[in-house]
Amino acid sequence: MPRLNDDEWRSWVVYARRDRVEAHNAVERGSWSEACFHAQQSCEKLLKALLIKEGVFMPVHDLGRLAEEASSRVVELVELVESLGKLTVHYYASRYPDAATRFSITYDEGVARMCVEVMDELWRVLGRHLA
Repeated sequence: MPRLNDDEWRSWVVYARRDRVEAHNAVERGSWSEACFHAQQSCEKLLKALLIKEGVFMPVHDLGRLAEEASSRVVELVELVESLGKLTVHYYASRYPDAATRFSITYDEGVARMCVEVMDELWRVLGRHLA
């Protein structure tokens, strides 16, 4: 496992914030799959920021696993574990031409807004812990 710097988590928050902005911008442009990808990435990086702040590094993309681990530190996350777990598929499905079909996902405004809403809720919950 790599050695973690005391303030490394702050860099993860910066990158998570960039993905959050990109997710919102993608919704405004009507780029539905991009919105889902950036929402997933923002959540992943924000959860990893919290865990790294606590001295834990998990090199995984599974938001459900990350949220379960993080919920032992921030109890409000328990309510988001299932929703976050459902975002994991967008790490894969949104990036490859045939993946959305294989995962039976049709990217549209409703799917994109759901992804962004879950992301924004995670920011609401974790924002005060990562300020």
